[in-house]
Amino acid sequence: MPSQDHLLLSDRRHVLGLGLAGVAAPAMRMPGARAFAGESIATQLDALLDATASAYGTVGYSVAVLRRGRLVHLRHAGLADRDTGAPITDRSVYPIFSVSKLFLVVELLKAARRGVLDPSMSLGRIRDGLPDAWRRITLAQALAHVSGLPDYIPDFVAPTEEGALAAIRDKPLRFATGTRNDYNQTNMLFARQALEQAAGAPLTVLAASQFRAAGLRHTGYHTGYPRGAVRLPGLVSSYRPVPGRDGPPAPFALPSMPAYTFGSTGVFTTMADMVRWSQALLRGDLLPLETLRASWAPFAMPSGAAAWHTHGWEYYRHGDVTIVGHGGDVRLVWRHFFRAADPDDCATAIYFDNGGRSTFDRHRLVTLLADLVMPGAARATELREEALFRGLASGRWDAAIAGLKATTPPQLVEEIVNRVGYDAMQILDAETALPPFEWNVREFSRSPNAHDSLGEAYRATGRIDAARASYARALALDPGNARIKAIVGDLAPPSAAK
Repeated sequence: MPSQDHLLLSDRRHVLGLGLAGVAAPAMRMPGARAFAGESIATQLDALLDATASAYGTVGYSVAVLRRGRLVHLRHAGLADRDTGAPITDRSVYPIFSVSKLFLVVELLKAARRGVLDPSMSLGRIRDGLPDAWRRITLAQALAHVSGLPDYIPDFVAPTEEGALAAIRDKPLRFATGTRNDYNQTNMLFARQALEQAAGAPLTVLAASQFRAAGLRHTGYHTGYPRGAVRLPGLVSSYRPVPGRDGPPAPFALPSMPAYTFGSTGVFTTMADMVRWSQALLRGDLLPLETLRASWAPFAMPSGAAAWHTHGWEYYRHGDVTIVGHGGDVRLVWRHFFRAADPDDCATAIYFDNGGRSTFDRHRLVTLLADLVMPGAARATELREEALFRGLASGRWDAAIAGLKATTPPQLVEEIVNRVGYDAMQILDAETALPPFEWNVREFSRSPNAHDSLGEAYRATGRIDAARASYARALALDPGNARIKAIVGDLAPPSAAK
């Protein structure tokens, strides 16, 4: 008899994909969103997933796509463990790292709705004895990651919460509260403490009730701290790229964190359970839909721009599409897409993997998956950006940039290449980002932004003379740019600065 997990989607595909086990594979054609009118959506989704796993050497993954809350695609592929050959299955258990924050967010919203928690409360009301600069920061600012608090993860994790806070209490704010958006785990430590005080119970107890309400069977908080790694039936092995990304990924042991970090991390789950949770959330089973959707309103910065987080959710908007959710450890993503004018017109994409030969932008992958079932979920250039990044990460830059130039309007090319360069800086390394930025300078030699970006990459790789020359050229092309002028001053040789 099939398991209950097996019955989630009667025609789901069991694709073991043993060839995906972290070994470089030939580049596969990048499927365009809705590119092949004669192909089914399922075929296009699988083609995108196959191309991604092949290009980045993904060891194993699970993915689910929902449209208007209904599961329309579920797939497991590759290996849970490369040494034993065990495949990814319905029962594969993943550590979801910061995706765990979603469960805390739901409990915070429930507590606020009951009137026992006020998001506008100051951190000074949550915890006594805080530094003066911390006390007036609000919980809402912490959840929007605009607090400026110093971060205790990864450098200041201590056996106790008190020890972790003591290690950072004398450090200055990273920026004036409210002036920047900078993701930070200390924010979530205060959020967890605020919830537990308001609800009178630990997060683990509150979340367990949430898990039961959603019908989850294989989900919970776990830690092996300080003794060692978590061991669970069905737990996938984890892998990470080797330096240079020129060989199979290396296995590594998951870090184990103290239980007080559960506001940020700590949940282990299966894809089937995440589908159940998503459907329960979107039906209004966990909290009223009006409360949920109100939490997806943007958090306004002083400039009027929206912060990148709101009420603990990651937040992004383009055109009429709003995107909320959360990522975890660069390899797990839960993202929900909806039309601002009609929140029921929505898609949800969930992606988990256990590592591979190269890191890549999983947020972009799930956005392209969502775009196949909800046209417009992705930005117009997002598919081209992914194809170019894929070529860069797999050592096929020349072919990828030639393909982009041949198929893309010239006015878009500079922007796409620049974005991929910054993606490489953030996801891979600054050295890998040089070819895109150098290409842009050759192709768009009169663009101050192209020279500015190349200067930043040179500076990040320690090529200070080259950075100085790039910034000088950018300033010559844009003499009124105060930011570039300040950088040129910072980079001036000591003799010139006198």
